[in-house]
Amino acid sequence: MPRRNWTDEDEALLLNLRNDGYTYAEISEIMDRSESSVSNKFLIMSKKDDSTQEEENDSEDPEVLSSNQERFEHKEDNDSVQIRSVSERIQTVDEALEHASVNTTVWKVDRFVVNSWEAPSKEHGVTTLWQVKVWLIRRASKPITEGLETLYKRILEHKPAVPNKNRKPITADKHLLEVSLFDHHFGKLGWEPESDSQYDLGSSESIYYNAVEDLLDRTSGYNIDSILMPIGNDFFHVNNWMMTTQRGTPQDHDGRFQKIFEVGCMAAIKGIDRCLSVAPVEILWVPGNHDPETSWYLARFLDAWYRNVEDVEIDKSPKYRKYKNYGINLIGFTHGNEEKHRDLPAIMAAEVPDLWAKAKFRSWHLGHLHRKSQLVHNGNDTFGGVTISVLPSLCGTDAWHYKKGYVKNNRAAEAYLWHHEDGYAGHFSANVRLD
Repeated sequence: MPRRNWTDEDEALLLNLRNDGYTYAEISEIMDRSESSVSNKFLIMSKKDDSTQEEENDSEDPEVLSSNQERFEHKEDNDSVQIRSVSERIQTVDEALEHASVNTTVWKVDRFVVNSWEAPSKEHGVTTLWQVKVWLIRRASKPITEGLETLYKRILEHKPAVPNKNRKPITADKHLLEVSLFDHHFGKLGWEPESDSQYDLGSSESIYYNAVEDLLDRTSGYNIDSILMPIGNDFFHVNNWMMTTQRGTPQDHDGRFQKIFEVGCMAAIKGIDRCLSVAPVEILWVPGNHDPETSWYLARFLDAWYRNVEDVEIDKSPKYRKYKNYGINLIGFTHGNEEKHRDLPAIMAAEVPDLWAKAKFRSWHLGHLHRKSQLVHNGNDTFGGVTISVLPSLCGTDAWHYKKGYVKNNRAAEAYLWHHEDGYAGHFSANVRLD
Protein backbone atom coordinates (compact mmCIF):
# COMPACT_ATOMS: atom_id res chain seq x y z
CA MET A 1 0.00 0.00 0.00
CA PRO A 2 1.32 3.55 -0.73
CA ARG A 3 2.55 5.47 2.30
CA ARG A 4 0.00 8.01 3.60
CA ASN A 5 0.25 10.49 6.43
CA TRP A 6 -1.99 10.03 9.45
CA THR A 7 -4.53 12.82 9.92
CA ASP A 8 -6.24 13.70 13.20
CA GLU A 9 -9.40 12.08 11.84
CA ASP A 10 -7.46 8.88 11.04
CA GLU A 11 -6.04 8.75 14.55
CA ALA A 12 -9.47 9.28 16.12
CA LEU A 13 -10.97 6.49 14.00
CA LEU A 14 -8.10 4.12 14.87
CA LEU A 15 -8.52 4.82 18.57
CA ASN A 16 -12.30 4.32 18.45
CA LEU A 17 -12.03 1.07 16.50
CA ARG A 18 -9.34 -0.33 18.77
CA ASN A 19 -11.24 0.64 21.93
CA ASP A 20 -14.33 -0.95 20.40
CA GLY A 21 -12.57 -4.31 20.21
CA TYR A 22 -11.51 -4.53 16.55
CA THR A 23 -8.28 -6.40 15.78
CA TYR A 24 -5.41 -4.80 13.88
CA ALA A 25 -6.25 -6.99 10.88
CA GLU A 26 -9.88 -5.82 10.87
CA ILE A 27 -8.85 -2.18 11.30
CA SER A 28 -6.35 -2.44 8.44
CA GLU A 29 -9.16 -3.55 6.12
CA ILE A 30 -11.49 -0.77 7.29
CA MET A 31 -8.84 1.96 6.98
CA ASP A 32 -7.16 0.54 3.87
CA ARG A 33 -3.74 0.50 5.53
CA SER A 34 -1.26 -2.27 6.23
CA GLU A 35 -1.63 -4.16 9.50
CA SER A 36 1.89 -3.16 10.59
CA SER A 37 1.13 0.52 9.96
CA VAL A 38 -2.01 0.28 12.09
CA SER A 39 -0.35 -1.55 14.98
CA ASN A 40 2.72 0.70 15.02
CA LYS A 41 0.61 3.86 14.99
CA PHE A 42 -1.55 2.61 17.86
CA LEU A 43 1.53 1.77 19.96
CA ILE A 44 2.96 5.25 19.34
CA MET A 45 -0.34 6.86 20.38
CA SER A 46 -0.49 4.68 23.50
CA LYS A 47 3.02 5.68 24.53
CA LYS A 48 2.09 9.36 24.22
CA ASP A 49 -0.90 8.81 26.52
CA ASP A 50 1.26 6.94 29.05
CA SER A 51 3.85 9.73 29.01
CA THR A 52 1.18 12.37 29.67
CA GLN A 53 -0.20 10.31 32.56
CA GLU A 54 3.26 9.86 34.11
CA GLU A 55 3.95 13.60 33.95
CA GLU A 56 0.64 14.29 35.68
CA ASN A 57 1.26 11.67 38.35
CA ASP A 58 4.78 12.91 39.08
CA SER A 59 3.77 16.54 39.61
CA GLU A 60 3.32 16.48 43.39
CA ASP A 61 3.16 19.26 45.95
CA PRO A 62 6.66 19.67 47.53
CA GLU A 63 5.02 20.77 50.76
CA VAL A 64 3.20 17.45 51.02
CA LEU A 65 6.32 15.42 50.22
CA SER A 66 8.20 17.08 53.08
CA SER A 67 5.37 16.77 55.57
CA ASN A 68 5.43 14.49 58.63
CA GLN A 69 1.75 15.03 59.43
CA GLU A 70 -0.88 12.39 58.69
CA ARG A 71 -4.00 13.61 56.93
CA PHE A 72 -7.03 12.25 55.06
CA GLU A 73 -9.25 14.17 52.65
CA HIS A 74 -12.42 12.91 50.98
CA LYS A 75 -14.27 15.17 48.52
CA GLU A 76 -17.35 14.13 46.54
CA ASP A 77 -19.65 15.85 44.06
CA ASN A 78 -22.30 14.54 41.69
CA ASP A 79 -19.93 12.93 39.20
CA SER A 80 -16.53 12.52 40.88
CA VAL A 81 -14.73 11.63 44.10
CA GLN A 82 -11.24 12.67 45.19
CA ILE A 83 -9.39 10.92 48.02
CA ARG A 84 -6.06 12.06 49.41
CA SER A 85 -4.30 10.25 52.25
CA VAL A 86 -0.94 10.78 53.93
CA SER A 87 -0.41 8.02 56.47
CA GLU A 88 1.82 5.26 57.76
CA ARG A 89 -1.09 2.83 57.73
CA ILE A 90 -2.85 3.49 54.40
CA GLN A 91 -0.42 2.38 51.69
CA THR A 92 -2.59 1.18 48.76
CA VAL A 93 -5.54 2.34 46.70
CA ASP A 94 -7.73 -0.44 48.12
CA GLU A 95 -6.93 0.61 51.68
CA ALA A 96 -7.79 4.24 50.86
CA LEU A 97 -11.10 3.20 49.29
CA GLU A 98 -11.94 1.05 52.29
CA HIS A 99 -11.09 3.86 54.74
CA ALA A 100 -13.32 6.25 52.79
CA SER A 101 -16.14 3.66 52.57
CA VAL A 102 -16.37 4.08 48.80
CA ASN A 103 -19.14 2.08 47.13
CA THR A 104 -17.26 0.49 44.21
CA THR A 105 -20.48 -0.61 42.52
CA VAL A 106 -21.21 3.11 41.98
CA TRP A 107 -17.68 4.52 41.58
CA LYS A 108 -14.67 3.29 39.62
CA VAL A 109 -11.04 4.41 39.78
CA ASP A 110 -10.12 6.78 36.98
CA ARG A 111 -6.47 7.35 38.01
CA PHE A 112 -4.28 7.32 41.10
CA VAL A 113 -0.89 8.21 42.58
CA VAL A 114 0.98 6.25 45.27
CA ASN A 115 4.36 7.36 46.66
CA SER A 116 6.27 7.45 49.95
CA TRP A 117 9.02 9.32 51.82
CA GLU A 118 10.84 9.21 55.13
CA ALA A 119 9.74 11.61 57.88
CA PRO A 120 10.84 12.23 61.49
CA SER A 121 8.95 10.33 64.18
CA LYS A 122 8.90 10.88 67.96
CA GLU A 123 8.48 7.16 68.61
CA HIS A 124 10.74 5.62 65.98
CA GLY A 125 13.10 8.44 65.00
CA VAL A 126 12.31 7.95 61.32
CA THR A 127 9.14 6.54 59.75
CA THR A 128 7.79 6.04 56.25
CA LEU A 129 4.75 8.05 55.23
CA TRP A 130 2.65 6.97 52.27
CA GLN A 131 0.66 9.30 50.04
CA VAL A 132 -2.29 7.79 48.19
CA LYS A 133 -4.32 9.99 45.85
CA VAL A 134 -7.30 8.54 44.02
CA TRP A 135 -9.67 10.10 41.49
CA LEU A 136 -12.93 8.22 40.92
CA ILE A 137 -15.77 8.69 38.44
CA ARG A 138 -19.27 7.25 38.36
CA ARG A 139 -19.82 3.95 36.60
CA ALA A 140 -22.98 5.54 35.23
CA SER A 141 -24.39 9.05 35.47
CA LYS A 142 -26.25 9.94 38.67
CA PRO A 143 -29.72 10.27 37.04
CA ILE A 144 -29.38 6.76 35.60
CA THR A 145 -28.14 5.14 38.79
CA GLU A 146 -30.84 6.86 40.85
CA GLY A 147 -33.48 5.77 38.34
CA LEU A 148 -32.23 2.20 38.42
CA GLU A 149 -32.17 2.14 42.21
CA THR A 150 -35.79 3.34 42.27
CA LEU A 151 -36.73 0.68 39.74
CA TYR A 152 -34.88 -1.98 41.73
CA LYS A 153 -36.78 -1.08 44.92
CA ARG A 154 -40.11 -1.27 43.10
CA ILE A 155 -39.22 -4.70 41.71
CA LEU A 156 -38.47 -5.98 45.21
CA GLU A 157 -42.08 -5.20 46.13
CA HIS A 158 -43.47 -7.13 43.16
CA LYS A 159 -43.74 -10.90 42.81
CA PRO A 160 -43.29 -11.77 39.14
CA ALA A 161 -45.80 -13.94 37.36
CA VAL A 162 -44.36 -17.22 36.10
CA PRO A 163 -46.05 -19.50 33.54
CA ASN A 164 -47.62 -22.65 34.88
CA LYS A 165 -45.16 -25.53 34.67
CA ASN A 166 -46.78 -28.64 33.23
CA ARG A 167 -43.55 -30.48 32.72
CA LYS A 168 -42.97 -34.17 32.41
CA PRO A 169 -40.27 -35.43 34.80
CA ILE A 170 -36.95 -36.14 33.07
CA THR A 171 -35.32 -39.29 34.48
CA ALA A 172 -33.26 -40.59 31.54
CA ASP A 173 -31.72 -39.41 28.27
CA LYS A 174 -31.29 -35.95 29.80
CA HIS A 175 -30.18 -32.89 27.82
CA LEU A 176 -29.11 -29.35 28.62
CA LEU A 177 -30.46 -26.86 26.10
CA GLU A 178 -28.26 -23.81 25.60
CA VAL A 179 -30.25 -20.92 24.10
CA SER A 180 -27.65 -18.41 22.88
CA LEU A 181 -28.87 -15.14 21.39
CA PHE A 182 -25.56 -13.30 21.20
CA ASP A 183 -24.94 -9.66 20.21
CA HIS A 184 -28.58 -8.61 19.93
CA HIS A 185 -27.76 -4.89 20.35
CA PHE A 186 -31.08 -3.58 21.68
CA GLY A 187 -31.24 0.10 20.74
CA LYS A 188 -29.28 -0.22 17.51
CA LEU A 189 -30.73 1.68 14.57
CA GLY A 190 -30.65 0.37 11.03
CA TRP A 191 -32.70 2.33 8.47
CA GLU A 192 -33.54 0.20 5.45
CA PRO A 193 -33.17 2.92 2.77
CA GLU A 194 -29.69 3.60 4.13
CA SER A 195 -28.41 0.16 5.14
CA ASP A 196 -30.74 -2.42 3.50
CA SER A 197 -31.76 -3.45 7.01
CA GLN A 198 -34.59 -2.15 9.20
CA TYR A 199 -33.62 -2.67 12.84
CA ASP A 200 -35.07 -0.68 15.72
CA LEU A 201 -36.45 -1.19 19.22
CA GLY A 202 -39.76 -2.60 18.05
CA SER A 203 -38.34 -5.07 15.55
CA SER A 204 -35.48 -6.15 17.84
CA GLU A 205 -37.94 -7.13 20.58
CA SER A 206 -40.06 -9.19 18.18
CA ILE A 207 -37.03 -10.84 16.59
CA TYR A 208 -35.64 -11.78 20.00
CA TYR A 209 -38.78 -13.44 21.33
CA ASN A 210 -39.57 -15.16 18.04
CA ALA A 211 -36.09 -16.69 17.98
CA VAL A 212 -36.57 -18.08 21.51
CA GLU A 213 -39.94 -19.52 20.45
CA ASP A 214 -38.51 -21.08 17.27
CA LEU A 215 -35.53 -22.65 19.03
CA LEU A 216 -37.73 -24.16 21.74
CA ASP A 217 -40.11 -25.48 19.09
CA ARG A 218 -37.28 -27.13 17.12
CA THR A 219 -35.91 -28.87 20.22
CA SER A 220 -39.27 -29.90 21.69
CA GLY A 221 -38.72 -33.58 20.86
CA TYR A 222 -35.78 -33.93 23.26
CA ASN A 223 -35.76 -34.62 26.99
CA ILE A 224 -34.60 -31.26 28.32
CA ASP A 225 -34.03 -31.10 32.08
CA SER A 226 -32.45 -27.63 32.18
CA ILE A 227 -31.94 -24.55 29.99
CA LEU A 228 -28.88 -22.30 29.92
CA MET A 229 -29.27 -18.71 28.68
CA PRO A 230 -26.17 -16.51 28.42
CA ILE A 231 -27.04 -12.80 28.50
CA GLY A 232 -24.81 -9.78 27.99
CA ASN A 233 -22.53 -10.20 24.98
CA ASP A 234 -23.63 -6.77 23.72
CA PHE A 235 -27.26 -7.34 24.65
CA PHE A 236 -27.58 -3.54 24.49
CA HIS A 237 -26.09 -1.33 21.78
CA VAL A 238 -25.08 1.49 24.14
CA ASN A 239 -23.68 1.68 27.64
CA ASN A 240 -24.95 5.05 28.89
CA TRP A 241 -27.32 7.99 28.41
CA MET A 242 -24.78 9.63 26.08
CA MET A 243 -25.47 6.75 23.66
CA THR A 244 -21.89 5.56 23.43
CA THR A 245 -20.10 2.29 24.05
CA GLN A 246 -18.05 1.79 27.20
CA ARG A 247 -15.07 3.41 25.42
CA GLY A 248 -17.08 6.45 24.35
CA THR A 249 -17.74 5.59 20.70
CA PRO A 250 -21.02 7.24 19.55
CA GLN A 251 -23.64 4.87 18.11
CA ASP A 252 -26.64 5.15 15.80
CA HIS A 253 -29.47 4.47 18.24
CA ASP A 254 -33.25 4.24 18.38
CA GLY A 255 -34.85 5.91 21.39
CA ARG A 256 -33.66 7.23 24.72
CA PHE A 257 -31.44 5.18 26.99
CA GLN A 258 -34.21 4.59 29.53
CA LYS A 259 -36.53 3.22 26.83
CA ILE A 260 -33.80 0.99 25.40
CA PHE A 261 -33.17 -0.46 28.85
CA GLU A 262 -36.88 -1.03 29.48
CA VAL A 263 -37.43 -2.82 26.14
CA GLY A 264 -34.36 -5.02 26.66
CA CYS A 265 -35.45 -5.98 30.18
CA MET A 266 -38.96 -6.92 29.10
CA ALA A 267 -37.66 -8.93 26.13
CA ALA A 268 -35.39 -10.89 28.47
CA ILE A 269 -38.27 -11.56 30.87
CA LYS A 270 -40.54 -12.81 28.06
CA GLY A 271 -37.81 -15.10 26.78
CA ILE A 272 -36.98 -16.50 30.21
CA ASP A 273 -40.67 -17.03 31.07
CA ARG A 274 -41.10 -18.99 27.84
CA CYS A 275 -38.10 -21.16 28.68
CA LEU A 276 -39.49 -21.76 32.19
CA SER A 277 -42.44 -23.52 30.62
CA VAL A 278 -39.98 -26.17 29.42
CA ALA A 279 -37.36 -26.52 32.19
CA PRO A 280 -35.51 -24.66 34.96
CA VAL A 281 -33.37 -21.81 33.62
CA GLU A 282 -29.83 -20.72 34.46
CA ILE A 283 -28.69 -17.25 33.38
CA LEU A 284 -25.00 -16.42 32.84
CA TRP A 285 -23.99 -12.76 32.53
CA VAL A 286 -21.17 -12.42 29.96
CA PRO A 287 -19.96 -8.80 29.57
CA GLY A 288 -19.59 -7.39 26.08
CA ASN A 289 -17.59 -4.44 24.79
CA HIS A 290 -20.60 -2.22 24.00
CA ASP A 291 -22.56 -2.57 27.25
CA PRO A 292 -20.63 -4.16 30.14
CA GLU A 293 -22.22 -1.91 32.76
CA THR A 294 -25.72 -1.69 31.30
CA SER A 295 -25.96 -5.46 30.81
CA TRP A 296 -24.85 -5.93 34.44
CA TYR A 297 -27.79 -3.73 35.44
CA LEU A 298 -29.96 -6.13 33.41
CA ALA A 299 -28.53 -9.11 35.30
CA ARG A 300 -29.27 -7.41 38.61
CA PHE A 301 -32.77 -6.53 37.39
CA LEU A 302 -33.47 -10.16 36.50
CA ASP A 303 -32.06 -11.34 39.82
CA ALA A 304 -34.62 -9.18 41.62
CA TRP A 305 -37.44 -10.05 39.23
CA TYR A 306 -37.03 -13.81 39.74
CA ARG A 307 -35.99 -13.67 43.39
CA ASN A 308 -38.91 -15.90 44.48
CA VAL A 309 -38.63 -18.36 41.59
CA GLU A 310 -36.65 -21.44 42.57
CA ASP A 311 -36.28 -22.57 38.96
CA VAL A 312 -34.26 -19.49 37.92
CA GLU A 313 -30.59 -19.15 38.84
CA ILE A 314 -28.60 -16.07 37.82
CA ASP A 315 -24.81 -15.75 37.78
CA LYS A 316 -24.03 -12.02 37.77
CA SER A 317 -20.51 -12.36 39.15
CA PRO A 318 -17.98 -9.84 37.76
CA LYS A 319 -15.81 -12.46 36.03
CA TYR A 320 -15.60 -11.88 32.29
CA ARG A 321 -15.42 -15.59 31.52
CA LYS A 322 -18.08 -18.02 32.70
CA TYR A 323 -18.19 -21.82 32.67
CA LYS A 324 -20.97 -24.41 32.67
CA ASN A 325 -20.41 -28.06 33.54
CA TYR A 326 -23.16 -30.51 32.58
CA GLY A 327 -22.38 -34.22 32.82
CA ILE A 328 -19.31 -34.83 30.68
CA ASN A 329 -19.56 -31.40 29.01
CA LEU A 330 -17.69 -28.20 29.82
CA ILE A 331 -18.72 -25.02 27.99
CA GLY A 332 -16.88 -21.71 28.37
CA PHE A 333 -18.40 -18.33 27.54
CA THR A 334 -16.64 -15.05 26.78
CA HIS A 335 -17.40 -12.17 24.45
CA GLY A 336 -14.23 -12.81 22.48
CA ASN A 337 -12.83 -9.31 22.10
CA GLU A 338 -10.15 -9.51 24.81
CA GLU A 339 -8.47 -12.91 24.63
CA LYS A 340 -6.57 -14.46 21.75
CA HIS A 341 -8.83 -17.26 20.60
CA ARG A 342 -6.00 -19.75 20.32
CA ASP A 343 -5.25 -19.23 24.03
CA LEU A 344 -8.75 -20.10 25.23
CA PRO A 345 -8.17 -23.87 25.70
CA ALA A 346 -5.22 -23.19 28.01
CA ILE A 347 -7.20 -20.50 29.84
CA MET A 348 -10.03 -22.97 30.45
CA ALA A 349 -7.65 -25.61 31.79
CA ALA A 350 -6.01 -23.08 34.12
CA GLU A 351 -9.18 -21.45 35.45
CA VAL A 352 -11.30 -24.55 36.08
CA PRO A 353 -8.87 -27.48 36.31
CA ASP A 354 -11.27 -29.75 38.21
CA LEU A 355 -14.05 -29.29 35.66
CA TRP A 356 -11.53 -29.68 32.83
CA ALA A 357 -10.42 -33.05 34.22
CA LYS A 358 -14.00 -34.35 34.45
CA ALA A 359 -15.09 -33.25 30.97
CA LYS A 360 -14.81 -35.23 27.75
CA PHE A 361 -16.43 -32.57 25.57
CA ARG A 362 -14.97 -29.05 25.92
CA SER A 363 -16.16 -26.02 23.99
CA TRP A 364 -15.95 -22.24 23.95
CA HIS A 365 -18.82 -20.06 22.72
CA LEU A 366 -17.96 -16.48 21.72
CA GLY A 367 -19.74 -13.50 20.18
CA HIS A 368 -18.51 -10.06 19.09
CA LEU A 369 -17.99 -10.71 15.37
CA HIS A 370 -21.71 -11.21 14.47
CA ARG A 371 -20.81 -14.07 12.15
CA LYS A 372 -20.51 -17.79 12.63
CA SER A 373 -17.11 -19.47 12.62
CA GLN A 374 -15.56 -22.47 14.30
CA LEU A 375 -12.10 -23.68 15.22
CA VAL A 376 -11.25 -27.13 16.57
CA HIS A 377 -8.07 -26.74 18.60
CA ASN A 378 -5.78 -29.64 17.72
CA GLY A 379 -2.76 -28.61 19.71
CA ASN A 380 -0.77 -30.76 22.08
CA ASP A 381 -2.32 -33.55 24.16
CA THR A 382 -2.94 -31.21 27.09
CA PHE A 383 -5.12 -28.69 25.28
CA GLY A 384 -6.27 -30.55 22.17
CA GLY A 385 -9.85 -31.27 21.17
CA VAL A 386 -11.43 -27.99 22.28
CA THR A 387 -14.02 -26.53 19.91
CA ILE A 388 -14.07 -22.73 19.73
CA SER A 389 -17.23 -21.38 18.11
CA VAL A 390 -18.09 -17.78 17.30
CA LEU A 391 -21.88 -17.60 17.30
CA PRO A 392 -23.95 -15.53 14.87
CA SER A 393 -26.20 -12.59 15.70
CA LEU A 394 -29.76 -11.58 14.83
CA CYS A 395 -29.08 -7.83 14.85
CA GLY A 396 -29.37 -5.73 11.72
CA THR A 397 -26.82 -3.53 9.97
CA ASP A 398 -26.41 0.16 10.78
CA ALA A 399 -25.15 2.89 8.47
CA TRP A 400 -21.48 2.70 9.55
CA HIS A 401 -21.18 -1.07 9.00
CA TYR A 402 -23.02 -0.83 5.68
CA LYS A 403 -20.70 1.93 4.50
CA LYS A 404 -17.68 -0.19 5.36
CA GLY A 405 -19.09 -3.23 3.56
CA TYR A 406 -19.86 -5.45 6.58
CA VAL A 407 -23.05 -6.84 5.03
CA LYS A 408 -22.34 -10.56 4.49
CA ASN A 409 -23.32 -11.94 7.90
CA ASN A 410 -26.21 -14.41 8.04
CA ARG A 411 -28.51 -13.17 10.81
CA ALA A 412 -29.38 -16.05 13.13
CA ALA A 413 -29.49 -17.34 16.70
CA GLU A 414 -28.48 -20.82 17.80
CA ALA A 415 -29.40 -23.39 20.42
CA TYR A 416 -27.08 -26.22 21.44
CA LEU A 417 -28.03 -29.60 22.90
CA TRP A 418 -25.70 -31.27 25.38
CA HIS A 419 -26.42 -34.86 26.42
CA HIS A 420 -25.59 -35.61 30.05
CA GLU A 421 -23.71 -38.85 29.29
CA ASP A 422 -22.99 -38.69 25.54
CA GLY A 423 -21.83 -35.07 25.13
CA TYR A 424 -22.58 -32.71 22.25
CA ALA A 425 -25.85 -33.77 20.60
CA GLY A 426 -26.30 -31.11 17.91
CA HIS A 427 -27.40 -27.54 17.43
CA PHE A 428 -30.29 -25.68 15.83
CA SER A 429 -30.64 -22.32 14.13
CA ALA A 430 -33.38 -19.70 14.09
CA ASN A 431 -33.39 -17.02 11.43
CA VAL A 432 -34.95 -13.56 11.61
CA ARG A 433 -38.75 -13.68 11.95
CA LEU A 434 -40.80 -10.54 12.53
CA ASP A 435 -44.38 -11.82 12.40
